[in-house]
Amino acid sequence: MIRTALAWAVGVAVACHGLGASAEDTIRCRNGRLVNVGMTVSEVSSRCGDPKSRTVEEIPVLARLPTGAVRQTGTTHAERWIYGRGQGQMDALLTFEDGKLLRIELLTQP
Repeated sequence: MIRTALAWAVGVAVACHGLGASAEDTIRCRNGRLVNVGMTVSEVSSRCGDPKSRTVEEIPVLARLPTGAVRQTGTTHAERWIYGRGQGQMDALLTFEDGKLLRIELLTQP
């Protein structure tokens, strides 16, 4: 019984690790230069040039008070850039918050 539970736990851990590996931490731009999570807006822009599309929004930052009420305490500046990476390559969606690259996703639809 313990072996079965241990084998199941190991299987779940391996499966979860595999899911995390599907996220991109680094991509290659059309010009061959690399960008990775943690870089600033200016670093990505200098390496890859202008994105083919860019959206900017201010996202409210909320905090729960001891009374249970929710109150806005500020805003976060968020940008989403889409880069075309060349023929045969999926476009990449780069998400920045407060000037730092947080996430890279490959888009399956153009």
